[in-house]
Amino acid sequence: MSSGEWLWIPNVARVPLRAEPSHRSEQVSELLWGEPQQILETQGGWCLVRGHLDGYLGWVEVGSLQRAYYDGSGWALVYKREAPLFHHRRWKGRVSVGAIFPQSGRWIVATGDLWTVSEALSPWGTVLPLPKLLKIFQGTPYQWGGKSPFGIDCSGLTQLIYRLWGRLLLRDAYQQAECTLAVETPCIGDLVFFTPRGASRLSHVGLYIGKDRILHATPSQGVHIAPLTALPMHNFHSFRTLLTQDFVI
Repeated sequence: MSSGEWLWIPNVARVPLRAEPSHRSEQVSELLWGEPQQILETQGGWCLVRGHLDGYLGWVEVGSLQRAYYDGSGWALVYKREAPLFHHRRWKGRVSVGAIFPQSGRWIVATGDLWTVSEALSPWGTVLPLPKLLKIFQGTPYQWGGKSPFGIDCSGLTQLIYRLWGRLLLRDAYQQAECTLAVETPCIGDLVFFTPRGASRLSHVGLYIGKDRILHATPSQGVHIAPLTALPMHNFHSFRTLLTQDFVI
């Protein structure tokens, strides 16, 4: 994204992203505050959008996005579990970890500035230490399509953690496998993939944290640490590592 341009971003902390233009359709992901989107088409009261960061497609309600000006100052992320959001000098709400701001800490919209406190932000590419990540995410409930500490799925967890390490990762588990390289011996931070019992499709991903343990999200336990051998419904598939060192969006 070039400096000094208007972008479409969510107008609330988290926007459900649906597979079809209907409230009855499943939530396939969610958009966090500040994640820039491209609007591809509109249908009734819905917009088909594509994420600038991961290319992910889905439908959001018309009115759930707003035009905001990126001032070219560089990019920053919320590195706390949540941060306050202000409109001018008035409190507007809260945004979650991984939310995106210009480094100035302000998105400029038609009605004025939307900003957060500087101590909640760090420049894109700052690596959040693993103990802090565990503190933020461990115990988070499972939510299909979720991508925040208030509800998250397995690939949403790995994508968001990689974002907090300044790395761009695709959204779904099979996509994450396609953009990574299989390795025999994992390092801390590598991805671990699994298939269901009796099937070959990749359906689950976790983060390798050392000593044959992973951090992952499951419907039964939410986000937690588990031994590699403690997934009774899955078979181990592969360790994989992300090759790119690109820290720029």
